[in-house]
Amino acid sequence: MQRHLRTIITSLIALCLSSALWAHGGFDHVQGTVSKLDANVLTVKTTKGDVNVKLDPKTEIMMGAHKAAAADLKVGVRVVVDIPEGSKDNIAHSVKIGAAAPAADHHDHDAHK
Repeated sequence: MQRHLRTIITSLIALCLSSALWAHGGFDHVQGTVSKLDANVLTVKTTKGDVNVKLDPKTEIMMGAHKAAAADLKVGVRVVVDIPEGSKDNIAHSVKIGAAAPAADHHDHDAHK
C-alpha cells in the first residue's frame, strides 16, 4: 500500500515538475531538484536553469504532511518552492520536499540474452 502511495506521489510530483516556474495564488513556484544548499541559499535545478532561493527562519519546510528541516534538503531531492510574487529577495515562503530524482538505469539488458 505504501509503495503504491509513494509511486502515485512521485508521479504527481514529476507531472508538476514539467514546468519550472509559474505564478499561482500570490506565489511564484520554483520546481526542480536540489543541486546545492549553502548556508541559507537553496539552489534548485529547473528545466530552465538554476534558481537560487533564500531560506529564513519563517520558511516552512514540509515533507508530505510532516514538518521537515533544512537538513532534509539534500542534493537530488525534488522540491517545489513558493516565493511571494514580486519578491525581490527570492525568500522562500515554503518548500515542499518530494522524492529523490530517479537514478539512471545503466544495466545492460542485452547482456542477458
